[in-house]
Amino acid sequence: MIHLQPAELRPAFVEMRRVLRPSGLLLVAFHVGAEVRHLAEWWGHDVDVDFRFFEVEAVVEALTSAGFAVEARLERTNYPQEADTRRGYLLARR
Repeated sequence: MIHLQPAELRPAFVEMRRVLRPSGLLLVAFHVGAEVRHLAEWWGHDVDVDFRFFEVEAVVEALTSAGFAVEARLERTNYPQEADTRRGYLLARR
């Protein structure tokens, strides 16, 4: 989901809900915040990629409006070998 525009979250979650079994679980992970980081080079290769950060409540809203029930949430800081960002995790049930 880090490559989706904010307006694309709900439609993506609607499709995920459609293909899950009744009571199926969905775990989403994302960088927390409101920025976009662009990379032109990654691991020695030319790329053109954006990483979108999302506020936790915006993702919760997109999930619930798509028909999911959020059952658990976790935020954490980065591990030493990771990019310096906060991570968000949401566990949702169809």
